Amino acid sequence: MKKTTLLLILLFLSLSINAQITTYPYSEDFEAGDGGWIADNATNGTWTLGTPAATIINSAASGVNSWTTNLTGDYNNSDNSTVTSPVFDFSALAAPAISLSIWWESENSWDGTVLQSSIDGGTTWINVGAFGDSGNWFTDDSIGGNPGGQQEGWTGSGGGWVTASHALTGLEGQASVQLRFAFGSDTSFAEEGVSFDDISVFEVKCPAPTDLTLVNTTSTAASLSWTAGPVTAWEIV
Repeated sequence: MKKTTLLLILLFLSLSINAQITTYPYSEDFEAGDGGWIADNATNGTWTLGTPAATIINSAASGVNSWTTNLTGDYNNSDNSTVTSPVFDFSALAAPAISLSIWWESENSWDGTVLQSSIDGGTTWINVGAFGDSGNWFTDDSIGGNPGGQQEGWTGSGGGWVTASHALTGLEGQASVQLRFAFGSDTSFAEEGVSFDDISVFEVKCPAPTDLTLVNTTSTAASLSWTAGPVTAWEIV
């Protein structure tokens, strides 16, 4: 009986760890639970799923639940913690993208948060997008707390809940994608941190071009160059 119980537990854990998201658009507002998103608070982290009730970050973006570095106060100094998604299967997606609600309130340029992706089970992580990208994306590239082992991310004061969005460039066609929010703080001065909610992952049917450049102009014409991605036909207006 004990062996049977142990085997069932191991089977359940294996299925949970390897569970994949295969249907899109994917939406998660965390009202029914963590949705397979898992916190790693091993290094001074305090990520918690629940209702934010601190002085500044005092609500979820929708409903009552969001992931927050500390629901009722400040994050810890020397924090190096993460919340990692379930596995996404993008095999059939040509232009995946993400939209999310985020509220950040951390020591400017010292403490902050980054969104990263992995295609090798979490062995290596790379940033989703970069500082300066549109869509309410990363606000700094010199964060001293090194979120996710690097220096780009959201820092300072976001001023409330905002919707951030970005193409998941380079992840199209990948069968095993994980995303993670990584928070990092330095050794002194803490604020309320960050909260995220309302994750949406979807296929962009008509993705915007990237690397749009004005090559040359005359009094009657202009030359443009761009990277079209999966788009094979377009109209210039």
